[in-house]
Amino acid sequence: MSLPLVAVAFEPEEDAVKDVFVDVLGAQSELVFLSTLDNVARDKAIAGAKALIVRGFSSDLSSLDPAVFAGKLVQTMIAGVDQLPFDDLPADATIAHNGGAFAPQMAEHVVGMALAAKKDFLGNHTAMQQGEWHQWKRMRLLKGDTCLIIGYGGIGKATADLMRAFGVRIEALNRSGRTDAPTDFIGTLDDLHPAIARANVVVLSCGLNEQTKGLINGAALAHAKEDAILVNVARGGVIAEADLFAHLKATPTFWACLDTWWGEPYRDGKFVADYPFIDLPNVLGSPHNSGITVGYFIDAARHAATNVLRYLETGQADRLVTAADRP
Repeated sequence: MSLPLVAVAFEPEEDAVKDVFVDVLGAQSELVFLSTLDNVARDKAIAGAKALIVRGFSSDLSSLDPAVFAGKLVQTMIAGVDQLPFDDLPADATIAHNGGAFAPQMAEHVVGMALAAKKDFLGNHTAMQQGEWHQWKRMRLLKGDTCLIIGYGGIGKATADLMRAFGVRIEALNRSGRTDAPTDFIGTLDDLHPAIARANVVVLSCGLNEQTKGLINGAALAHAKEDAILVNVARGGVIAEADLFAHLKATPTFWACLDTWWGEPYRDGKFVADYPFIDLPNVLGSPHNSGITVGYFIDAARHAATNVLRYLETGQADRLVTAADRP
């Protein structure tokens, strides 16, 4: 009996990534890398594959004939699905995202940003550069805070694990209002306003879809504590840009730590924002690199390949994209 065909649709930039695919899938499948094939062999491999592993960006999927998606799993390497070319994909395509693959590094980034805001590291450093010595300026503690995590998947749970080490109370919101992970409170987005009112730190780690687009708007921010910290590692579109800027200007003790933005180079060709967030003293920014650490793509490859292996062995896969995930 022949082994099922698994096709990798992109050229791995590191040999170690290719080695991971071989290690996880080599014995259980006929594994091919499309970049090594001519056009005829490539088309044949795509058509006959039981599973297709893609980076997840439009260039990998939008050029494919919709007919090739029938009867196969398409596994993305990225966690977010808002960039998938849904208009070019059949509604019944079986697509799995790579959610949770980048959770440990992104959780560290979240906590690092929250600590930097709490301790005003950047402000103190800048003051010292200017010859100022603010030794008796009182820093704030994470200990005793409440952290609200909106989107309680892999990233949210990993963030909660780290936050607990600082003595932080964990509240979370997700679609179902249920979780198998420990929390002090779990609810749905219907609980957003009262939950924000209790939070000292608000972490956005949810997907961007119709339900979450513009979720953090003026009405939500009106319920926030004046000295709360908002950390976004989700997507820029989860926040209403104009509303956040107005809130930051009006409430200088409120902090926004932004790793994701409304206009980014890989998607829009350049970093653009309609408002000068970076110029505000209560904003800390990073260039959407919370998940980019040494060896991150190797870990992501193992995470994705393991899900493909499960599909080959059981016909079931984790993290399947549903209609609710579509932006």
